[in-house]
Amino acid sequence: MAQAHPTAVNLRIYPWYVALFNAHFWMPVFFLYFLQHVSMSEVLRLEAIYYLAVVILEVPSGYFSDRFGRRPTLLIACSSLLLAYAGFFFGSSFGDFALAQVCLAGGLAFNSGADTSLHYDSLVAVGQEHTYPQREAKIVQKTILASGLAAVVGGAAGLIDLRYAYGVSAGTATAAFVAALRMQEPQSHLKTLLPEKPIKQIKLCLQLLRHPLLAWVFAFYVLMTVLNHIPYEFYQPYLGLLFAEIAFLGSEVSLSTGLHFGVAMLVAAGFAGYSDRISRRFGLIKLLLGVAAFQTLTILVMGWTLHFLVVGLILCRSVPRALMTAPINAAIAPLIGSAQRATFLSMQSLAGRLAFSGWLFALSSIDAEAASDPWLTLSVKLKVSAALGLAGLMALALLSRKLPEKSP
Repeated sequence: MAQAHPTAVNLRIYPWYVALFNAHFWMPVFFLYFLQHVSMSEVLRLEAIYYLAVVILEVPSGYFSDRFGRRPTLLIACSSLLLAYAGFFFGSSFGDFALAQVCLAGGLAFNSGADTSLHYDSLVAVGQEHTYPQREAKIVQKTILASGLAAVVGGAAGLIDLRYAYGVSAGTATAAFVAALRMQEPQSHLKTLLPEKPIKQIKLCLQLLRHPLLAWVFAFYVLMTVLNHIPYEFYQPYLGLLFAEIAFLGSEVSLSTGLHFGVAMLVAAGFAGYSDRISRRFGLIKLLLGVAAFQTLTILVMGWTLHFLVVGLILCRSVPRALMTAPINAAIAPLIGSAQRATFLSMQSLAGRLAFSGWLFALSSIDAEAASDPWLTLSVKLKVSAALGLAGLMALALLSRKLPEKSP
């Protein structure tokens, strides 16, 4: 029976690990916290530094997972998060935050790909891989709920001091480290712990892109990494400008952004649990094109007007990620061998983050602050990003016609 299998313990602990690792209490206040110490353009450069650090660490971390195992990779990820949170908590300058951003990149890079690979490999080990789509959808749902709760708590902690959000995050990162310690290396992966040498491993992963669906999803993932992060990066200054002239909101903007983030996660969680069902109903490609269109619309409306009605739309900014994550993982995991899976997923993540890093650097050069109009600065950046989303969406729609009719 599955319960008697040594790897079965992972199936009980893994949902807790993912929720704890992703309980980022700092998410609703990080932009505001950085703005206390540096300019908006420097904030964008800090974010670009994070994504550039991921470029350096993403693929090596994926190879490390395929070569040395999922469990040690996750332990390194948790340790890197703890170092990052210490840097943010005690830091106060651009240099301090830049170093912390590198540690944060290390934590998320080593976790990326290794976590979902551990989940799939654990299910293979106990003969339950057919349950992966449904389990992944439920785990994504619970993870989003945990993120929402963390956002509310982080926003409340920010009323005292914005840095406290990083202090609370260190607590859940420690708990995630303990959870990773309790898990076992999947026995189905122990048989393939000797992947090819790094260069050949990368070549093998690139060869996987000959598969039409893998190539299309790869391109979609890169575009959506940019589109999903635009509302996330800019909703804090957007709400800050919107609430600035309202005394009781302007003085408690961290709580307002925290509550907004929490509600956004609650909305997204409601969709995440049904993502597998929706994907099977409409097909993977139609689902993914739909979420890309919705996110592009969200960005366009944010850039077009500064209005309270837009707050409701921004609440849905995490719905695309909630709907796309589990169906994408379920569609591509069986197409990639265990010895290359984490490396391939890391390469996919790297490509998306590299694209967003470059986009942030481009946006940082579009600076209307000289006109003493923060809204104009924000609006221009959002409108340009919406144009990128529209162009990418049209290209993906055209390319989808070349996919086999029976694509998921």
